[in-house]
Amino acid sequence: MGKNDRKRGETDPAKPGSEQEGKEVDQAFDVWLRRGLHQLYDTVAREPIPEDLLRLIEEDRTSEKK
Repeated sequence: MGKNDRKRGETDPAKPGSEQEGKEVDQAFDVWLRRGLHQLYDTVAREPIPEDLLRLIEEDRTSEKK
């Protein structure tokens, strides 16, 4: 394989700046993932917690204190 076998846009990891480029890609992925997760789960997270579940949690807390 020759030196031109590298994909277009791919940089040499030994070159300075490629680390910065990798960080930018990671940040872009993090933003994309965060937005997607918010779209999927924000409505669920806003739902009220059922009273029965709150009661069970409170009962568990009081039993641990004793």
